[in-house]
Amino acid sequence: MTVAAGPRPSITRVCPTTGGTLNDARRMVTIGEQLSAKDVADLAIGHAVVHVDLPRVHERLGRARAVVETALASGMPTYGLNRGLGPLRNSEVPLDLMGDFQRFVIVSHAAAIGTPLTRAEGRATLLARLNTLAAGGSGASVALFDGLLDLLTHDVIPVIPAQGSVGAADLSQMAAIGLVLLGEGRAWLPGEDRVVPGAEALAAAGLRPLVLGAKDGLALVGSNALSVASAALTHRRTELIAQRADLVAALTIEALDANLSPFDEVALAARPHPGQLESGARVRAALAGGDLAEGRVYPGSVQDPISIRTVPQVHGALVDELRVLDEMIRIELSCAPDNPYLDVDRGVFISNGNFSITGLAVGFDSVRVALAHVAMLSERRVAQLVRELRHSVTLAEQIQSTISTTGYVTPVILAQTASALVAQVKHAATPVSLTGTTVGDGVEDHASMAYPAVRVTDDILDVVERLFAVEALLAATIIDAGQRRAPRALGAPVARLAATITEITKHNDVTSDVVSWVTEALRRERRGDDHSEMRAPAVPEPHAIHDQEVARHDQLH
Repeated sequence: MTVAAGPRPSITRVCPTTGGTLNDARRMVTIGEQLSAKDVADLAIGHAVVHVDLPRVHERLGRARAVVETALASGMPTYGLNRGLGPLRNSEVPLDLMGDFQRFVIVSHAAAIGTPLTRAEGRATLLARLNTLAAGGSGASVALFDGLLDLLTHDVIPVIPAQGSVGAADLSQMAAIGLVLLGEGRAWLPGEDRVVPGAEALAAAGLRPLVLGAKDGLALVGSNALSVASAALTHRRTELIAQRADLVAALTIEALDANLSPFDEVALAARPHPGQLESGARVRAALAGGDLAEGRVYPGSVQDPISIRTVPQVHGALVDELRVLDEMIRIELSCAPDNPYLDVDRGVFISNGNFSITGLAVGFDSVRVALAHVAMLSERRVAQLVRELRHSVTLAEQIQSTISTTGYVTPVILAQTASALVAQVKHAATPVSLTGTTVGDGVEDHASMAYPAVRVTDDILDVVERLFAVEALLAATIIDAGQRRAPRALGAPVARLAATITEITKHNDVTSDVVSWVTEALRRERRGDDHSEMRAPAVPEPHAIHDQEVARHDQLH
């Protein structure tokens, strides 16, 4: 019999997170099968529900649990079962303290600090650990699996602090989940944007604190579920941003009447890297049907600067890096990565190094280098757009326009803003995976730093998005001026996006607000959403609220 955890996919097309219209019905993600980064992202934001064949998973966990019980009865020294962890790996755990040892593992590892992660990241982490536990290589009890499943399906999402993992099992942050299972720690109240004590959140969902069995403490904290889940979310976000990079480049190509020969399908196929072909195809699709693409408008030059000519090659390099990383994430989401690994067929625990996710760390370091190259091209195109904006209008006309215009005037020094943004992106390209230190009394003398590498990548995506918005704003400004002088046909996505940006500038007169709105417009255009449903971007208030003032006072006093 197959048992569904949570409701079946809704036939309504309403996003449970935002209330906006979904383009597709909610999907179903099955625990115990191979998952993708998109599966994790969709579940995290409420575009999917989980499903699990509980009898099948329980049977697999039960077989593994029999090996745990046998090892416990035999007294065979086993890491994390009847022996301690890390520096205490050779210290015996008395049988009469076995239950207390599970709580000890949780509270002694609950060292994470910093700003809480979002509920989406919490959901993703629960899904990632449930899927690897379902493989049966951890020796976890059925109760632990069901307890984590209950948290996910009842939306009791533990508050997970952002800092603490070095990418060699997310010990401290997984312990934050363990605290909630025990009725401690903190969690979001189901259905409300409010943090409460773990016991209160469990009670609100009709759940009780869990009693952990032998080996459950290590089965929970000895996991890279947070790193892998965060990797999946950041990968998905980067993938979408890579698609928007081509859309923004197409906007600039129309604005500058660039030569389209570098995007010729035959020319790109002569060097058939998949990312290059994909990027070129997206640019052609964005321009299709326009006068420039149809040859009714002649390009301004026989050969444009490299920042335009090599869009498929540079953007494609990022796409190719993401493709490699995607496969790595698929493996991490669906494997049995525990140390020790429980080989059920042989009935033995095997000490191993599968907790090291150095491949993910190096992968995200590489993605940031590729992102930096994409950002460098964007910044150079911004410089060309600013030059065009300056040279196409005389200084006298620029002065007159600022006097006569009551609405927004696109600043002619946005090139400086772009330069500041690209500097941040280039700095963030420094490898994080090489920065680990020795911990655990010298026993844990290498760490992948995968989680920090993922976090740095996710943080820098905000900067990349703002850079693209600056480029799009400038390109749309030039397109709008050209359309007023001599209207012409544009590629449908370019025309729609340029019109939306022009409309945005009619209702905002502060550049930071305009850029935030343009960022939202770029997201919506890429995924085919109705621009009329755009939500106001989350822009901080221009004045400091009292708590912020007090915090700043304490930092400076």
